[in-house]
Amino acid sequence: MVTKEIAIEAIKEKLEVLSNVHNATEFKTWKKITENTLRRVVPYNKTIFKNIESIKAIDLYTGVDITPKAKEQGKLLIESLIKDIERFGLEKPEPTEKESFIRVDVNQTNQQTQSTTVSINIEFILEILKGELRNSEIEELKEILDSSDKPKEKKNRFIEKIKSFGSDVASNILANLLTNPQVYENLGKML
Repeated sequence: MVTKEIAIEAIKEKLEVLSNVHNATEFKTWKKITENTLRRVVPYNKTIFKNIESIKAIDLYTGVDITPKAKEQGKLLIESLIKDIERFGLEKPEPTEKESFIRVDVNQTNQQTQSTTVSINIEFILEILKGELRNSEIEELKEILDSSDKPKEKKNRFIEKIKSFGSDVASNILANLLTNPQVYENLGKML
């Protein structure tokens, strides 16, 4: 379980790394790494993810590198988050009236039958994909899912498409899924 102190320490480390960022490419890398850390320590703070995502190190209209401005915005957001955690503690998940779940049944037969049901909130899977993939890559995956191919062909095309984005993308998605509190708590009960 992530404590307030551990969360603040992890976030402060990202603040230190930010001071060594010198260009848009380094900023983009810092942003992804920081988002991954924040997903682990403050997974229910949707606002911080939206705010960090909105920071750009390249001006979208002129194409000019604006890394110093992006660093300042990132620093202010991270410092504000640290102060909020110090004052108010870590956020708890908001109860929802209607949640989307994926049902996973695991059956094992050894002269007995055993069944385990794991419910996973689909929204966090979508957040992980959005954090790891560009919009164009997400659209490519949607096209595969919307195709009229047979399920096995869709699966193979989907896997090949994710592989084409790079092995680090696939491993990051898997790591983010498996280290999410909703998943690893349930995995621990199953194993």
